[in-house]
Amino acid sequence: METGAGTTISVREMGRRLGIKKVESYWLVHKGYFKIVQAAGRMRVDLESFEYWYAGQVKYHKVNGDPPGERLKSYSYSAAEIGKILGICESHVHAVMRKAGVESFLVDYWKRFRKEDFDRWYQNQSRYRTVEDRKRDEVIENASLSLPDIARLLDITRQEVYGILKEEAVQGMWDVIEIAGKKRVTRDSFDAWYNGQSKYLKPADRAAHPGYQPKPSYADQLRKDAMDRQRKKRKRLGLAPLNREEWLREHPLPYESRNDAYLTIEQAAILANKSEKTISRWIKEKRIPAIVLVPFEKSRIERAGFESYIEEKERKQ
Repeated sequence: METGAGTTISVREMGRRLGIKKVESYWLVHKGYFKIVQAAGRMRVDLESFEYWYAGQVKYHKVNGDPPGERLKSYSYSAAEIGKILGICESHVHAVMRKAGVESFLVDYWKRFRKEDFDRWYQNQSRYRTVEDRKRDEVIENASLSLPDIARLLDITRQEVYGILKEEAVQGMWDVIEIAGKKRVTRDSFDAWYNGQSKYLKPADRAAHPGYQPKPSYADQLRKDAMDRQRKKRKRLGLAPLNREEWLREHPLPYESRNDAYLTIEQAAILANKSEKTISRWIKEKRIPAIVLVPFEKSRIERAGFESYIEEKERKQ
């Protein structure tokens, strides 16, 4: 079959355009990715079918020319693209899509998700938000506090915050709003309530109230438990008794993450009022989004996803 000038290219020219060698070029021909015609007894690649294939894949890049996947990207997202949209890591995207039942398809061994399926999922959930939606709600969020924010501010557990929220006197004072399915309290209403009571005090304000007896925080309980274990161990080994003051100076707080967007297992245990063993089990069961840095030793938990999981768990109780 004869072809017009400019409508086909040789297999060698196709390889040069993609920066690949002869064997790989003929492998693409053998896979039938594009139309092959005969010209003067030689195989030639139909240019139109080549461009159509090129726009539907992302593995091969032209040495000089447009980036690949234009057609593919017009109707689907990669996990990395969804992660950028939602502001979460790629591994978390796969976990979320799998749990939500959003179907994927393979392109060059990489999973992709159809835009219409992603949009349908996004509209029917409130846990995750796009970066654009977050920017839109930023003003409202800056003027309000989440329930975990209040727990950290007062140095109490989340369960205690929910208990405060149920108090009849508080229900008339806290202005509760909802953003992306999560309850928040306006800062003005919280400040008005805080200034009119002395039952719950911020750590910085407790020195001004000598009679205030705060309930031991969960962090303090974790340190006490760790100290008791060390005391028993030293006694069992016949070592000198543990000096309480010295030990507390050496272990002032649980180890904290340097990135505020992530939590250590100890921090997560304090926020959820659970044991570190329970948090580790949740990570193993993939209930919460986490990055395992050192297996069985060190993990980082995505703060936003973790707090959403705890809120959802407490709503069901």
